[in-house]
Amino acid sequence: MNAKFSRRTLFAFASAAAAMTAGVKTASASPASIPPIWNGEKMYNSFLKDGTGFSFPHKEGAPVAVVAFDTQCPDCMRLLQRLQPLLKDVQVNFYPISFMNIHSEPQGTTIPMADKPYEVFERQHEHFKDPDFRGIRYDISKLPVELRDKVWTNTKLHRRAGCRAVPYGVFKNSKGEYVPFDENLTTEELRKVFELN
Repeated sequence: MNAKFSRRTLFAFASAAAAMTAGVKTASASPASIPPIWNGEKMYNSFLKDGTGFSFPHKEGAPVAVVAFDTQCPDCMRLLQRLQPLLKDVQVNFYPISFMNIHSEPQGTTIPMADKPYEVFERQHEHFKDPDFRGIRYDISKLPVELRDKVWTNTKLHRRAGCRAVPYGVFKNSKGEYVPFDENLTTEELRKVFELN
């Protein structure tokens, strides 16, 4: 008997097999697309342990989410917009990586070196559609090498967890499942991922 499978079905099988092989509990948060080699547990724990990021002011004891982003990524700016109504109720840790172009790393370094990184991130969002330059300006000669290296460490953590795009986030829910999320989710869908309903 010749069974015909759609690409979506084969992708689902591959994702399930990868999750079982890794021994990781993974819950899908449609429409976030899960790379077959993605390891949610590894992403969540490695960024919290070894990554360099920042969060917006949030309430004490807020649940924690992890997001890898690139300052030059339009989808990352869209995710920030959709997350903004939730940022007081969830500690979303944003980790800049260098993924898109030559401005990614210096802008990604400029944000966490500020006293209030989230304010600089908001300026990045505000100036992202400026006609002459995408986002905040920087002076590369004033960026500390040790902090630039941390952006590259974030980039390695992103790759080693099996991520293949930005933005990509993961949330560990109350069941111990590592739920992926990205810019395709609406604010209401993100609210459900973070168990805020």
